[in-house]
Amino acid sequence: MNNLIQVILLSMAPISELRGAIPLGILAYHMNATLVTIVSIISNMVPAIVIIMLFDSILPWVKKRFPSIGRFVERFSQTRKEKNRKRIERYGLLAIIAFVAIPFPLTGAWTGSLLTVLFEMPKFKSIIAVAIGVTIAGMIVTLSILLGTNNL
Repeated sequence: MNNLIQVILLSMAPISELRGAIPLGILAYHMNATLVTIVSIISNMVPAIVIIMLFDSILPWVKKRFPSIGRFVERFSQTRKEKNRKRIERYGLLAIIAFVAIPFPLTGAWTGSLLTVLFEMPKFKSIIAVAIGVTIAGMIVTLSILLGTNNL
């Protein structure tokens, strides 16, 4: 499989997202850091937009067809909602930006998008907030790799 396609798919995957895709592209495949970062940011936003725009419509179908996945999504959603309630209520979309921008597992575009849906935030503003967070996370990961390998 083409290296760029692997970077795209990994950046779209939950948990790894661009935090896994950027190191793969730069360190393992020796691709151009700017290209990898831009492609990873764009690719990471695809599932985020789908979650924000369609989650409420898709969840009933998932629950019906795949009850175990539906239960997992419900539990995960509720856990994330309870854990982040105070921050979201206090800071709103700024909390989403910060949450997504922190390059740790389970703090990326997937979870940030899910939080915007759970807290019924405006869809367009949610997409912008997640995009800003993803961009910041992408720059942090890229700079960390380039500084760590003295390639800056």
